[in-house]
Amino acid sequence: MRIKTITAETMAEALAIIRTQLGPEALILNTRKIMRNGKPSLEITAALNDDPPPPRPVPAPAPANLSANHSHNAFPSTPKPPLPTLLSSTLHSHGLPEHLCQPLLTALPGMKAAGFTESESLAMLLGKQLAVKTPTDLLSSAGIHIFIGPHGAGKTTLVAKLGIQARRQGRNVGLLSLDDQKIGGFEPLAIAAEVMGDHAHLVTGAGGLHAAAAELGPRHLLLIDTPGINPFATATLVALQRKLAVLNLPAGTSWATHLVLPANVNAEDMQALPVACHRFSLSSLIFTKLDCTTRYGSVVATAVGSGLPMGLATHAPDMATPPLPLTAQWLAEALTQLPVHPWEFATETNATLAPRL
Repeated sequence: MRIKTITAETMAEALAIIRTQLGPEALILNTRKIMRNGKPSLEITAALNDDPPPPRPVPAPAPANLSANHSHNAFPSTPKPPLPTLLSSTLHSHGLPEHLCQPLLTALPGMKAAGFTESESLAMLLGKQLAVKTPTDLLSSAGIHIFIGPHGAGKTTLVAKLGIQARRQGRNVGLLSLDDQKIGGFEPLAIAAEVMGDHAHLVTGAGGLHAAAAELGPRHLLLIDTPGINPFATATLVALQRKLAVLNLPAGTSWATHLVLPANVNAEDMQALPVACHRFSLSSLIFTKLDCTTRYGSVVATAVGSGLPMGLATHAPDMATPPLPLTAQWLAEALTQLPVHPWEFATETNATLAPRL
């Protein structure tokens, strides 16, 4: 086994050195931050097991008096899990749970042997685990779309982005808000509606909805923002249920409820959120703030664990940037790159951009 310790300013630089000196099958043993020449750096220890395998022992002949039924090993050996590689280290560094990592790592060698690249193979395997829909499919299943989620999840910005994008596509869209709790919470929608040459509406009761409906008239899409909730406080969930009940949507009206999740929330809470919000009969998961993290294991784990469709995300705080179609291919490319620490961005300009977007 060859062991190598290298020092580099960024993880990307370290990974390139390891691949050059030890090859793509090297295993990262340890990573720690150090200061070198007054700058934050990384010290990484990697290893490559290139020792020749030991000779296989020659099995002893079976005794002559054993029957044919006992001539084979009664306790066959259990297949060993795949050896850790740079890809497995990368997946684990993204926080992808072991029960999702191992099936991917087990299937990858066969797919790569068939001629697929690592990213293509991972995308196909993720596509089998995730329920992915196109943004058009997610927003065409109903005329009314309600967006719920935790405080600060970016629901209002998302609704504004979707409204502006739909209008650019020639669709007649209306913007409503039920958020009468947050100071200034309605202004982004009002600004977005003004950009669209329209008016947004703040609904505070059944009368407000009827007045807004009369002014809006027939629309292809109706996008409804809601107050932020604390999914772990039952009172906020009940309060939102009451607000939605006040809408008193006519019988036969189809609507979809989307759970908006910020990608930078901790993994345990993120995976608990769909369960906590089950009372709202969720239609999909929409991930926001992809630019605020470089670790995407919890996004995959939450989508797989909930079984809910996904396909929309946001990756910029401004309303002019349209939402991102979140595909298995996008996640595969992200998961094959090591997460980047904020201090690893080279320049101030690059620091404002997510590394993969």
